[in-house]
This record gives sequence, C-alpha cells and structure tokens, in this order.
Amino acid sequence: MDPAGTIVFTTVGRPQYGFDLFSLELCPSTTLNSPEHRLTDGISINFNAQFVDDDQTLVFISERTGSPRIYLSRPGVGTYPAYTSVGPIFGSVKATVQIARMEFDPVDLDGDCEDIKCEMKILTREETGNNAFPSCSPDGKFIVFRSGRSGHKNLYIVDAVDGELNGGLRQLTEGPWIDTMPHWSPNGDLIAFSSNRHNPNNVDAFSIFVIKPDGSGLRRIHVAGLEGTSDVDRERINHVCFSKDGKWLVFTSNLGGVTAEPVSLPNSFQPYGDLYVVRVDGSQLRRLTWNGYENGTPAWHPNDDHALDMGHIRLGSEVGGDMLKGEFDDPLWISCNM
Repeated sequence: MDPAGTIVFTTVGRPQYGFDLFSLELCPSTTLNSPEHRLTDGISINFNAQFVDDDQTLVFISERTGSPRIYLSRPGVGTYPAYTSVGPIFGSVKATVQIARMEFDPVDLDGDCEDIKCEMKILTREETGNNAFPSCSPDGKFIVFRSGRSGHKNLYIVDAVDGELNGGLRQLTEGPWIDTMPHWSPNGDLIAFSSNRHNPNNVDAFSIFVIKPDGSGLRRIHVAGLEGTSDVDRERINHVCFSKDGKWLVFTSNLGGVTAEPVSLPNSFQPYGDLYVVRVDGSQLRRLTWNGYENGTPAWHPNDDHALDMGHIRLGSEVGGDMLKGEFDDPLWISCNM
C-alpha cells in the first residue's frame, strides 16, 4: 500500500519565501512534479509544525512579529498539549535549552481574539544543557527528547506532565555520538531518530535508527543501500517522522546528491534537504521533493476520517493558496572527456 496523507514541512532559505510552511499531499500518483502549497506569508520564519487535538489543529512557531511566538491554525477538539524547545537548539551541548509543555483551551480558538491564553510549563532543569526535539508518546504520558547533559547528545525520556523535577527521567541511548530528532511511533512501540553512531567522527553522516522505548531492539534502517556499502555510509538523514499508521517514515536527506550548481544559490544551497518516504523496513523508497533548499521538521496528517482543509491554515492575505511544483530547474552538472 502506498503512503497517504498530507505532509506539512518547513522550507528554509527559499528565495522570496523565507522560512515558510508548505504542504504536500501524498497519493499513489505522487511524483516529483506534485504541487507544494505555501501556507505562510513568505516574510517571516515559520517552523516546527505539529498536529494536535485529534489532528485537527496545526501548531507552529513563527517570528512574524519579530520574536518567536506559538501559533495555532484551525480550531480542534480535545485537550492535547503541544511541546517545544526554548533556546538555541543547534547550540553546543552546554547551551541552555529546555523542553516546555504548552496547554491551551480549544474553546478559546472559536473567538476573534488573536492571542490565546496558554499555560507553559518547563519540563527540564535549567542546568542540564541542550534539551531539544521533544516527541510525545501516543498515550500522552512521556516525552522523548535529545539532551546534551552527559556531554554528548543522546536521547532521554521524561514524564510529560511533571517533567524531570517531579516525574522522573531516564536515559534511553548513551555514547560518544549524536542521537537526535526522535519521533515516537503512533502505536508507541518504536522511537525513530537520526544518529551518526555508526561513524561518530563524521558529523555530516546521519542515518535512521529505531529503538523500543525500554531501550531494547536498537537497529539501523539502511535507506541508501545494503549494509556495508559505501553509499549507505554517506547518508545524511534528519527530521524523521512516522506516518499515522506507523508503516512509513518521512525524512530529509542528501540521497539525490548535488543536482544543481551551488553557485546559482550561493547563500542557501542545501544538498541534503529533500523529502523522502520509506517503509520502516527500509523498502519502497520514494522521493517527494526536488530542490536546492532545506525542507525539514515534517508533520504527517493522515487525511482519513478527519480530512484537513489546508485552505483554513493558510496565513496572510498575500498567500492565497500559492502552488509551487516540487522540481528544480537550475542546470545540472555536466561531465565529459576533454
């Protein structure tokens, strides 16, 4: 069965659009020419989108007012909280970054007020270094996140309500490498993450790993080729996210190589940011986007009984449902014998 649903993601550095949210609808006929829909206004920084409230509300961070604020689009049902990181998440292991839990009343979304009251609770201790990329378990009881508190960036699990101050904390992975960007599967049996543990000395080569929440069953998902081949060890895979049925993973990667002249995009060329999907066993790899920019932090909406009207999410009067094709028109590299 082919993957289905709508993926919302951030595109970093696309000229004329800034750091914006886009959507891409998956279907059996999805190709590199499938249209991307721009959801935000192109003049600000928008990132870290996630679906909450029975997948009917999109929560994301935007700097459209000059400083980071939390935004919600389309009222939903339920009282599920959202989670975020507060601080410079790409800083050193010692940089102060904390995991925060945000709760809001969905009833407030029905009014005309632009500012919705939100209660924020910090879940990690201030002196514990760089804590980032939280992902909640499907039962809402725990958060998996990346932390640099040991001197290395590994994964930890913390109580989703009381945090490490009163609810407890345990280390999930450990080692002199980088384990990062975890995502909890919808049925709670696996946590997918990016890591360079197969080659800790190379900070540019990340691959997909999965592990059970109790720390057992660690395995690598070989995407670019068979285990032991040269191609698979050049993978640069980040922003891993499960589909809602737990059978597929969407991620960003360098698997397409350099297909355009970097000189044409001197300030924003990113040869590792196209979106791909693959089955959890590493089969049926499919490329979704084709451009020279960085697509990341994807969120996967199932498009099942709760179909999402993406038109209601679009922000800004100038957006109007722009459609951009997922292709890259700059010249390809040409090689020949002279």
